[in-house]
Amino acid sequence: MRMNEDILIVVDDREMVANRLRSFVGNRRYGDIIFQRKRLFSHFQASMPEWASPVIRLRDDGDIAQFRQMLETISENTAMLVVSGRAAFHDYGRLHQLVEKLPYARESFTDSLYKPLIAFFRDAHNLVKLWPAFEKGPLHNWEEAWQDCERLRSVQQVDLANLDNFLNLIAGGATEARHFNRIQVDSHFCTKSSKDRPKILAEYSFYGLTDERMQPWLVQPFDYQDDGETASYKMLRYRVADVSLPWVHGAFTEDSFARFLDRLFLFIGERAHRKCSGEEAGAAAYQLFAEKPRSRVERFLESEGGGRINAMAANFPEGQWDVRKQLDRYLRLYKKNQRRIELDFMVTGHGDPCFSNILYDMNSQLLMLLDPRGAIGEDELWTNPLYDLGKISHSILGAYDFINSGLFDIGLAADNIVELRLLGQTNHVVLQEMFKTRLGGTQYSLPAVRLCEASLFLSMLPLHLDHPNKILAFIVRAKEILDEVENV
Repeated sequence: MRMNEDILIVVDDREMVANRLRSFVGNRRYGDIIFQRKRLFSHFQASMPEWASPVIRLRDDGDIAQFRQMLETISENTAMLVVSGRAAFHDYGRLHQLVEKLPYARESFTDSLYKPLIAFFRDAHNLVKLWPAFEKGPLHNWEEAWQDCERLRSVQQVDLANLDNFLNLIAGGATEARHFNRIQVDSHFCTKSSKDRPKILAEYSFYGLTDERMQPWLVQPFDYQDDGETASYKMLRYRVADVSLPWVHGAFTEDSFARFLDRLFLFIGERAHRKCSGEEAGAAAYQLFAEKPRSRVERFLESEGGGRINAMAANFPEGQWDVRKQLDRYLRLYKKNQRRIELDFMVTGHGDPCFSNILYDMNSQLLMLLDPRGAIGEDELWTNPLYDLGKISHSILGAYDFINSGLFDIGLAADNIVELRLLGQTNHVVLQEMFKTRLGGTQYSLPAVRLCEASLFLSMLPLHLDHPNKILAFIVRAKEILDEVENV
C-alpha cells in the first residue's frame, strides 16, 4: 500500500535554452531539444511508471495559473516531484526507479543544497507556501538554501545549461551504431569497434592512403587494434556537435548557413581530381547509382518486413508508391540523365558526408568529417564526384535528418496525394534555395544530384527495417524527388 496516496510529477520547462546553446538547437525550451529521435521531455515521459502519468509540464504563465488552481484542489496526502526542464539523465532507468520509490518516501529531498534541479515535496501544499517565488521562476533560480531537505544521491542528473554537459550528452548518444558497430566516448577520445573487421580496417586506412588535400578535412584515426574477433580504432574527440543537430533544430541563420556552405563547397572543390575514360566513368557511376539501389531494393523486398511495408505503400492512393515501380522509374531517369552523372573525372571522395558525419562549429567555422567509406588500396579512393554532393543534398534538400529524427508524419493532401510533412521546419526553404544557388555555380547538375538523393533513399530501405514508419517516409520522399526531377 502506498504511503503517499497521490503523487504529482512536474517538469518545470519555462526556461529557454542558454545563449551558448542556441547555435546548436536554436531558441527553444530544454524539453524540446531532440535527442535520439525524441524530444527530451518525451524521454522523461517514457521513463515514468504507468501510475505516474500524466506528467505535468509547465511552459508559460498560462500553465502556471492552471497548476496553481490544481494545487488548490489536491488532497492533503499528495506529494510532488518537481524536475527542471534543463535536467537530463544519462540513465533514465535510474529515474524510473526513483519515481517508483516515491510513494514510500517519508522526507522531502533535493539533489543539491542550492539551486536544485530536482525537488521532492512530501507535502505538495508546501509549494503553495512558496508560490510567490515559484511563480517568478524555476527552483534552480532561487538563492535560498534548502537546508530542511534530505539530499538525493541515487540519480545523477545533467544540467544542460552547462555547455560541456550538453556536448557530453549529445556526443554520448548522437552517434547511431549500426549492425555490429559500437561507439565509446570518453572525455578525450572516441573509440569505434566492430566485428566487421575489414570495414574497420578500411576506415582506418583511408586517412593514410588519401592525399594531403583531403586529410585536413578528416578526423584522424589512430591506435588500430584487431584481436581476431573485433577491430577498433580511436579518434580525438572534438567538443563540437554534428550538423544534423542545428539543422533539425532550426539553429542556422542565413548568415551562419552561408558560412557553412563556404566551408562545405571548399571541401568539395579541394578533393583531388583525376581524368578517366568514358568506360571507367560509366562503370563507376553504374555501380553506385544503378546496381547499388537495385540490389538494395531486392534485398528489401525479399525480407519479410520489407514485403509487408511495401504492400502497405502499394495501397497508397494512385498506386505509385510501390518500391518496384519507384526503382523502375528511377532507373529510367538515371538513363535519361547519364551524361550529367557520368562525368569525365573521378575524385577522392569521403563517401558519406551526411550531416551526422560532419562536425561543425559556427563560431570558429571548424569543419571535420567522420566515418569515411574506407579504402584498403589507393584504387579504392576514387569515386564519382556526385556521390558526396548527393549525400550532402540528401540532408539539405532530402530532409533525411528530419526523417531520421522522427520529425515527420505522412498524410493525405487535399488532392488525395500522399505527402510527407516535416515537423519543426523554420527557415529551411530559404536555406535550401541558398544551397541550390551555390550548386548552380559549380559544374554539377541539380537534377543529377537529386537523382543521387533518390538512389540513397531507395538504398537505405533494407537498413532500417526496425523503423517501419521511417521506411514509409523514405519511400514517399524518393517519389517526391523523382517527381521533381521528371518535371524539370
